Amino acid sequence: MSRLSGIKAVLFDLFDTLLLIKDSNISENCLKNIHRFLVSNGVNVSYEDFMRAYSDVRKSLYDRISKRLEEPHFKIRITDTLRRLGYNCNIEAPIVKGATEAYSEEFARHVYSDEEAHHTLRRLRERGYKIGVISNFAIPECAHKLISDYGLKDLLDVTVISAEVNRRKPSPEIYNFALGLLGINAEEAVFVGDTPDIDIRGAKAVGMKTILILRREMEISAEDKPDFVIKRLSDLLNLLCG
Repeated sequence: MSRLSGIKAVLFDLFDTLLLIKDSNISENCLKNIHRFLVSNGVNVSYEDFMRAYSDVRKSLYDRISKRLEEPHFKIRITDTLRRLGYNCNIEAPIVKGATEAYSEEFARHVYSDEEAHHTLRRLRERGYKIGVISNFAIPECAHKLISDYGLKDLLDVTVISAEVNRRKPSPEIYNFALGLLGINAEEAVFVGDTPDIDIRGAKAVGMKTILILRREMEISAEDKPDFVIKRLSDLLNLLCG
């Protein structure tokens, strides 16, 4: 395998790269947990009506922001859903906070760390690389807690979650924001992720080297072709540490 040279920083996607998701029904399970929370706190609505309102709000929201690749906080989704159901509240209302936490708690139950994540990050830091995470996620508090819970926080120099900066990958802005925090140029960084049309496309657009971790079989367009493909995180050590 060829080696990467001139690299000072390694930036990672979070979910399905460093932290893995156990099953494909995670979103449905999280939304059911929100509904249970709402009903237990006086929002008398069926799951079907809740899902209809939530789906309409989510579609309307992403129709408005998709071209700009914005990432509003998840609480906006919940606030607008409750309003559509006839419960007028603001984004800081306790019920909005509680519903967001209900989603996060269920989400966390379906997440686990790649068994090679801690060792790989530690080895990279020992070799002098700066380490960071850039993740698309609408609940940054949940992402930060998971990073901490799985012992990765102290191994990272920067963590940028899309809802914190209102930009999501593949927007060049979120990559450039992270690079600015690290104080390095794009040509001095490599990005590792599992989704070609998001992780790889965005990183290539700003001039970073790219590594796809192949978590599943997929077709990769020429536009999204990475510089390297790996099958496990420890393969990075051959590329970067020799």
